[in-house]
Amino acid sequence: MGNAEGDGISGETLRQEFIGGAYSNYRVKAGPPWIRLVVTPKQVEFRGRGLARLSGRGPWAIPREQVQQVFAKKRRNFFPPIAWDVEIVTTDPSVWWTFWSPKRPEPLLLSLEEFGYPVDWTPQNRTGLPIP
Repeated sequence: MGNAEGDGISGETLRQEFIGGAYSNYRVKAGPPWIRLVVTPKQVEFRGRGLARLSGRGPWAIPREQVQQVFAKKRRNFFPPIAWDVEIVTTDPSVWWTFWSPKRPEPLLLSLEEFGYPVDWTPQNRTGLPIP
């Protein structure tokens, strides 16, 4: 996670960066640490790192107005590392995004909320249902 200033990926002075993996239907599937997630007030952007960057695909951007909901859920792994899924639900029901974080999701969710994204802090299980 980092706070960068100056001309960034999207020309924003305010941004936060997170390292992990990502999945989106028909677009990208890369495990940690091959994705850099950049959060700005205007968009969420997924960028490849290392070999994923060299493949020439991406970056993939989601404008803030297309983000309908963001929430986290703990992935059920039988072996380390423990991972968290941060689900980004868009206004297009056929497209969804998942950021796989090897770290707890609270800093990412807090950054998204500070930039005006609709964050749901309700804990959810691996199927996306609220945990009572």
